[in-house]
Amino acid sequence: MLSSSDLKRLFGIYDYLALPPEVILMLLNYCVAISRGRRPSMRFIEKEAYTWANREIISLEQAEEYIRRSRERREDVGRIKEALNIHGRELSATEQKYIAAWLDMGFGEDCISIAYDRTVTNTGALKWGYMNKILASWHEKGIHTGAEVAEKDSRRRSSPPAAAPQDKPIDMDRLIDIMNRMG
Repeated sequence: MLSSSDLKRLFGIYDYLALPPEVILMLLNYCVAISRGRRPSMRFIEKEAYTWANREIISLEQAEEYIRRSRERREDVGRIKEALNIHGRELSATEQKYIAAWLDMGFGEDCISIAYDRTVTNTGALKWGYMNKILASWHEKGIHTGAEVAEKDSRRRSSPPAAAPQDKPIDMDRLIDIMNRMG
């Protein structure tokens, strides 16, 4: 049930932000969905309404597209969180910013996993700043996929095979002499 205060706030969204009623209903459903079963606060709904208004989401089609993209983004973040072995806790605000920046740069889970592996191998732990430098470097070089990392990143290029040691003939007399001295 909505209180009279809640209704006034919703009317304010309608009146001040000029969002159509059907878009406000989608906004409410969206806010409930991303609140993971908890009732979203009116402040949360208002903030999201301002986001929608700033993005000029004023039709059902625009709202559906925004909701679809938001769902995809949450799924991407979830896969990256899994790839980074983060379980049983929510991401901090800083961690969310790092991941959002990497996704905005065009990195997928495969590339982020490679950067994670290099970070942990070189530092012994997940160091967000270190990992960010790896990904920023790749972004500057135009590297955004795992295949591109394998092909273009200089640290992963295969070096020419080392020359096999030259086979030297064994001096059997010397070997027998050494063994006799030992025992």
